[in-house]
Amino acid sequence: MLALLLTCGTVAAAADRARDIMLEVEKRALTDSESYQGAIEVINPKGKILQRTWHFWREENRGQNKMLIRFDAPADVRGVALLSLRATNAPAAQWLYTPSNQRVRRLAAQEKAQRFMGTDLTNEDVEEHSVADYDYKIAGEQDFAGRPVYQIRAVCKDPNRTQYSWMVLYVRKDILATTFIEFYVAGKLRKTLLRDEWQQIQETWTPLLVEVKDLVRGSMTRIRASNVQYHIQFDANWFTVENLRRIR
Repeated sequence: MLALLLTCGTVAAAADRARDIMLEVEKRALTDSESYQGAIEVINPKGKILQRTWHFWREENRGQNKMLIRFDAPADVRGVALLSLRATNAPAAQWLYTPSNQRVRRLAAQEKAQRFMGTDLTNEDVEEHSVADYDYKIAGEQDFAGRPVYQIRAVCKDPNRTQYSWMVLYVRKDILATTFIEFYVAGKLRKTLLRDEWQQIQETWTPLLVEVKDLVRGSMTRIRASNVQYHIQFDANWFTVENLRRIR
């Protein structure tokens, strides 16, 4: 019995340590607002490259997350926009605007697993997620790309809100930032996400390159960020469904 109690206590302590690490990761990455321009390359399984650009805006306010993405090019997607609004302890609500028919459509929960605008990201991937949504445990420690990292397994507390069985997060020990993610579906590695080319911008460690690989399709998406800014003041109606119809 004593051995069992000690084992349970060790497991609980390990889970607490993993959660504490992820809370610190979230704290260091959290800013009240952010914007950047993204240059996107989608490389299909045959090596063909699709290029797109977008603008990204985000605001945090009293536990609420607001995010807006608007495509700038090429012409066939110019003005397409996604709005994601999330309240505390609630799943994100998402709306997609397509200027070709001037239609704003709220995305259904079952659409979260669909690819976002032909990239290797899904609608779920572009949501903002909270540390509180997951249970964590340390899966190991190793070097990754020449840097010591924690490997932390993350399982969503509500399996109905995610397409993934679990994720393995690679957290750099030097800056406490997630630099690599493995996504598992039905027990199999489905996708990876790499954050690289880190720079400290306005005292926040920022990856200027994100690379997503779909291991089933054999495709890859690269997103390069430029003109990254934090602590921006937005108009009161910026993160609204009405604003989706405005093309800039």
